[in-house]
Amino acid sequence: MPSSKKAAPSLYVRVDIPEKYINEFKEICSEVVVEPWELGEPEPQTTVDLSKFDVLYTSGLHDNLNILKKAPKIKWIHSDSAGMEAMLNEGIQNSDIIITNVKGCTSVPIAEHTIAMLSSLARGVHTIIRNQINKNWVEIPVTDLENATVGIIGYGDIGFEIAKRCKVLGMKVIGCRRNPDKRNEEYEPADLIMGMDQVDEVLSQSDFIVLALPFTKETSYFFNKERLNKMKKGSYLVNVGRGNTIVDGDLIECLSNGHIAGAALDVFEVEPLPKDHPFWQLENVIVSPHNAYNSSKHLDRVMELFLQNLKLFSEGKPLINVVHKQLGY
Repeated sequence: MPSSKKAAPSLYVRVDIPEKYINEFKEICSEVVVEPWELGEPEPQTTVDLSKFDVLYTSGLHDNLNILKKAPKIKWIHSDSAGMEAMLNEGIQNSDIIITNVKGCTSVPIAEHTIAMLSSLARGVHTIIRNQINKNWVEIPVTDLENATVGIIGYGDIGFEIAKRCKVLGMKVIGCRRNPDKRNEEYEPADLIMGMDQVDEVLSQSDFIVLALPFTKETSYFFNKERLNKMKKGSYLVNVGRGNTIVDGDLIECLSNGHIAGAALDVFEVEPLPKDHPFWQLENVIVSPHNAYNSSKHLDRVMELFLQNLKLFSEGKPLINVVHKQLGY
């Protein structure tokens, strides 16, 4: 990134963004063009000359960046999602293009969602709702969160926010991360932080497992039958990371035979979750539609971050949330 002040950037946006934010972009940029690509829809044709743009705002969850063939001057790509599995192909990894994402913008909402799911599983809320629908007055078994152990696999920014809230509930927290020596200097809520090479030990000790893993080559189908069977019998699983870190069939087997007592799943390998998928029917599963990140403040957080980066880029300064393209986060 050059250190000297540079010309005003030109921005191409592939996400539907409210006009008031577009107007703020225009105050910084020489040109802003918005042509949204809706999730689940075929990639739209562009209607402008892309060769003049140097900044691309898109979704890393579904944009494979074929568009770059028409946009050779792009220097910076911003993903409006934390996940970027679609865009981090070999060509991008070996390029000089800077990638940023919305890391940090979703940590608090995801942590709040996780606490809701932990509480729901412990108190049998999913069973209570089914009984209410069927007008069944039946006492159901419950589990205490106090003094229970929660293992957070993928102990990054999201895991940190989850851990803070779990400690307030009196839980013992074990974080599991790639770099276990990394600590928060001001406050560390985890009672213990272990390396990913010790994940099986974390699974065997935990009453609740929370998956907050990014999707990388190392985490792809990481939770298969062998690893799921390392979980403590009768424990619970919450996934707020990526759906393709779990082998669905193996999890269904463990949920069906009772080895895992229940699961709350917010992310799936195929989204929307197909209507014939067994997860819909399993009575010990809570399905949410990739909604953990959501918040009434979400858009404001995302826009504030991007505007800050847009100003930095226009001034030739280093950006916030630069992604390590080889690691995938």
